[in-house]
Amino acid sequence: MNAKQWLEAMADLEARIAKIYERFATEFRKVADVGDLWASMGREELHHAEVLSHAAGSAPAVTAAAEHVAKLEARVAQIEREVAHPVQLQDALRVTVDLEEAETEHVHGALVTLGDWAEKLAAEPTMQHRLGGVLEHAIRQFGTPALHRRMTWRRFHD
Repeated sequence: MNAKQWLEAMADLEARIAKIYERFATEFRKVADVGDLWASMGREELHHAEVLSHAAGSAPAVTAAAEHVAKLEARVAQIEREVAHPVQLQDALRVTVDLEEAETEHVHGALVTLGDWAEKLAAEPTMQHRLGGVLEHAIRQFGTPALHRRMTWRRFHD
């Protein structure tokens, strides 16, 4: 898989993640503290998809590791099946954490392995996740104790 194909595939996956978040935004729009969280996260993911698509147009002719695309695609597909039916708020929060972790590993983590051009793309402010604090607040308010511990452990170890 070349870098252009890789970026296009990742952009498509970002757009699929945005759809999941848009669904949660609709489903939980009346819940204080999370009503706008997923709408904002969905917009952020769509913007990431646009940035990746744009970068694909000028990607150098280098080989990219297809396994990151395959792993993220498998995780997104699994979550799409899981949330095909109405979910509870705590499950939506867990799924969000799962997606954000998978995205960090397979998009951002893989970009830095593709060379300087991709490392610069990963470091761009437009590719950053700005809503982590809001998500953590929602998890403290509505998440399970296990999910809260998972977020605390992750923050400590990052």
